[in-house]
Amino acid sequence: MAPWTMKASSKTLPSCVPGGFHDDKKIPKGYLPIVLVRDDEGGAETRVLVRVKGLKEPCMAALLEMAEEQFGYGQQGVLRVPCDAERFEHVVNMARKSKVAR
Repeated sequence: MAPWTMKASSKTLPSCVPGGFHDDKKIPKGYLPIVLVRDDEGGAETRVLVRVKGLKEPCMAALLEMAEEQFGYGQQGVLRVPCDAERFEHVVNMARKSKVAR
């Protein structure tokens, strides 16, 4: 996955971009910033951009349910998901494969 840059248009961005945003930069249209929170290592966080269309995939919905269970609906700021970066990348790849298979 290529790192996201401000010059890239939303059409050229992959469905998930690691390290894709900072608080002072504009999020491309059609993308949602998410913070992946790892349970071990003192709660290490990874910031990613996720294409909004990808959230309807069942594997992504399961991650959103996990976020609701751990953090609740009243999260302030960026959406936090209890998942490490490697597992999240696996989920995104599964969503891509299921989309291709259709």
